Amino acid sequence: MVDDSAAERKLCRLLLEEAHGPQLEFFEADTAAGGLEMIVAEKPDCVLLDYRLPDMTGLELLAQLDSSYRGVPSAVVMLTGVTSEQVAVEAMKAGAQDYLVKDRITSGSLSMAIQKATQKVGLMRALKAERDRLARSLEEKEVLLQEVHHRVKNNLQVVASLLRLQAEEGQTAVDALRESQLRVETMAMIHEQLYQSGDLRQVNLAEHAALLTNNLLTAYGAGERIAGRVAMEPLVLGVDQAIPAGLILNELISNGLKHAFPGGRCGEIAVEGGLVDGRAVLTVRDDGSGLPEEFDLKKGTSLGLRIVQILTRQLKGTFEVDRAGMTRFRVCFPVVTGAPGGNNAAS
Repeated sequence: MVDDSAAERKLCRLLLEEAHGPQLEFFEADTAAGGLEMIVAEKPDCVLLDYRLPDMTGLELLAQLDSSYRGVPSAVVMLTGVTSEQVAVEAMKAGAQDYLVKDRITSGSLSMAIQKATQKVGLMRALKAERDRLARSLEEKEVLLQEVHHRVKNNLQVVASLLRLQAEEGQTAVDALRESQLRVETMAMIHEQLYQSGDLRQVNLAEHAALLTNNLLTAYGAGERIAGRVAMEPLVLGVDQAIPAGLILNELISNGLKHAFPGGRCGEIAVEGGLVDGRAVLTVRDDGSGLPEEFDLKKGTSLGLRIVQILTRQLKGTFEVDRAGMTRFRVCFPVVTGAPGGNNAAS
């Protein structure tokens, strides 16, 4: 309570103690400056504010509160010894929630005024919180919309680049379209994972590898004679790394299915990997017929392996092959966290 009358403060305290008992915390100030300091320090649920104070009016104090808090932090009930509708109107316009004439105050009327005032402020705070939530939601949606446009542009660039490389390969139209279809489906699978997970910025590549392996075994009709095994630790990547990494896995797995098991040979393709010292490690190995003696990764390789090399450079990584025992293709690249969208074009 901010009032220069000690008697009025004592009366209100006694009336409120009668209504609320030991649960009441009652703070007093006899000047506006002292009241402002007290309100800032204690942040009370309700302020009983005298209309006339020795150093400023209650309306001026309300204005300072509004300036300090960008909105009244507590419910305010204005008290005055003058019965005047004009005073009541001014008090309500200034931010008070209710108005009482001092010589008409009772325990019931004071408690009721405080209850109504705190309820009004509670509703105002809830409304402000909801407005702020909607504003944040709108801002997030705008950011996500920009991100969607960015991804569409990047993915179209990737598709265009892959088709250009495919056209240069000189394959039959059927084979070229089939391989291009699988690459586009790989990108679509990553986006489907993003939307299903609820996190539109990151994807777990280990989950994608399992889906991709099963999809490619079915697409090549190899599920009955070639076993696909995925043993990857959880590897969370931003979408701008997940797309090229997913395409790399697509090319390496497809390469094994097309070339490692000639003549209906049976065997296994395994996908392994995880995070090692801040770098993603992806390995695709098979127990097939092995690479020909003249194979050289640095020279003219298949389109699929050329695409892997291009995407690996984009990821600032390394690509190597191990021919000892099983054939192992390994790609390593640094994992970028919290980076904005980049250009995924395989060009």
